[in-house]
Amino acid sequence: MKNPSPDIHPVCRIRSGIVCLGLLCGFALIGCRLFYLQVLQADVGAHQAQQQHEKTVVVQPDRGVIVDSQGHPLALNVEVASLYVRPPSLNDPQRVARSLAPILQMPAKELRDLFTRNQPYVWVKRNIPESVVKELEALNISGLGLTKEPHRFYPKGELVSHLVGFAGIDSQGLEGVELQYESYLRGEKNLVKYQRDALGRKLASPPSHDSIPLSTGYHLTLTIDEVVQFIAEAELAQALKQSGAKSGSIVIMDPLTGAILAWALHPTFDPNHLGQFSTQDWRNRVVTDSYEPGSTLKIVVAAAALEEGVMSPDTLIYGGDGKMSVAGTIVHDPAKTSWMTFSEALAQSSNVGAIKVAMELGQGRVFRYLKAFGFGEKTEIDLPGESSGILREPNKWSGRSLSSIAMGQEIAVTPIQMVTAMSVVANGGWLMTPYVVSSILDSHGQAVLTKDPQPKRRPISLETTTTLTRILEAAVEVGTGKRARLAGYRAAGKTGTAQKIDPKTGSYSSSQVIASFVGFAPVERPRLAMLVVIDEPTIGNWGGEIAAPVFRKVAERVLPHLGVLPGGSAVIRTAAANSPISSPQPIVQ
Repeated sequence: MKNPSPDIHPVCRIRSGIVCLGLLCGFALIGCRLFYLQVLQADVGAHQAQQQHEKTVVVQPDRGVIVDSQGHPLALNVEVASLYVRPPSLNDPQRVARSLAPILQMPAKELRDLFTRNQPYVWVKRNIPESVVKELEALNISGLGLTKEPHRFYPKGELVSHLVGFAGIDSQGLEGVELQYESYLRGEKNLVKYQRDALGRKLASPPSHDSIPLSTGYHLTLTIDEVVQFIAEAELAQALKQSGAKSGSIVIMDPLTGAILAWALHPTFDPNHLGQFSTQDWRNRVVTDSYEPGSTLKIVVAAAALEEGVMSPDTLIYGGDGKMSVAGTIVHDPAKTSWMTFSEALAQSSNVGAIKVAMELGQGRVFRYLKAFGFGEKTEIDLPGESSGILREPNKWSGRSLSSIAMGQEIAVTPIQMVTAMSVVANGGWLMTPYVVSSILDSHGQAVLTKDPQPKRRPISLETTTTLTRILEAAVEVGTGKRARLAGYRAAGKTGTAQKIDPKTGSYSSSQVIASFVGFAPVERPRLAMLVVIDEPTIGNWGGEIAAPVFRKVAERVLPHLGVLPGGSAVIRTAAANSPISSPQPIVQ
């Protein structure tokens, strides 16, 4: 016999239905969510999962190498040791600091401060010599660690240091080519992936198949020739020693292309030991500092007069027996000449002659040709910190300014501007853009940049340069530049002696001068244009006496190296002569 089932209260039925409906909706929502995550967002989920067990780190490649035009290294990388500390893992920081102070040559208090910092990782000292590394390893102190880091090394030391510049402790370019081409030398960052466990610790496993292989920064080839640079620096140092001068510089350019062959300054510095030199020693004065050029600027006034037809080589100029009244003052010439030709006035560096030529031209034309030759503007050389010099507009000139500028006063030029201006005469009338880097190669040896000669404009004609070259050759043969005369080669050039402003009196000093010579050789087919600047000599004070002999000594050693035989246009084939930078084709209009 069946027992009757007890009645279920209606309220319970409703509650049970609500619970079942809620569960059904919950499962439906879960199912939709799973479908969204597993199907619609499958790629995103896979990427998140991968990120949990893989980590991508950015690795900076080794810095690119810098070499000269013949492939000799000027800047490269070496591995050096650096010391770090994990403060939480260091026992008795004070005792460790006392132990390491004499080894690291650091104050014990400074070390103790580093060891007690509330940081997981602190650099103690970088770029540690190998002998010190061995002492540290022998101590075997827990909490201290040594690691290898890339360090910039300059194998030639002081040679061409102002142009190459230097990089900081973290391999970042700070001066010179190192700074100018930082983005190329640094290269592209590398991405490296590795596996890690749930705690983020690196697992010893092979790199994943999509890891990017390490590369290096780009490889820079300079226009500088190491041999030419060595000769320039050696002769400059000797000249400064003999003259007792404060400083000096020599810049050598290929006048047909604008490529810089040598860049010598003194005082110099060794980028491997920067702490031993002052910031003034680092200063790249060839581009940063301007000076009054004195009589070397007369080549521009002479070129303008020939180009405009104001003068011819045989035009007679009255020299006033070596003196001339200008704006209430008397201008003197060392040689008390009465009548002289235009050629003689330039060859003998007559101030009276230069002033009278400038007056025939007038302010407007003198200013226009100075601008055309590149003064008052940057040359756009590929180096940082270039100055544009000082060239005021004619409406700011005084009654004496035209005469002063004709003699190379009231105008300030940089050495790179001056040698570039002389190159205009040497190459047939073209103002070239100077440059120091000839090519850039990537880590696979493929060229990413190749420099070609870049003419800016043509200030004077070929006819004018031919005539002016004959006059400047006479200046070397029988004029003020006789001591620049080369054995076996024809040279052209101009001397300059400029008084410096005495900061105490605000007027020109009678003892402090800048002696200079700018010229080119051989005359038949110029292979080099050179500027020599000697600042504040104490033994002698004339450009023809001090700077001209330096030009001669350097040119007589450099020309054979470039493949130029004494006696004219014959050229021998050498490593330097095979270079496309050293053997350019003549520029034609």
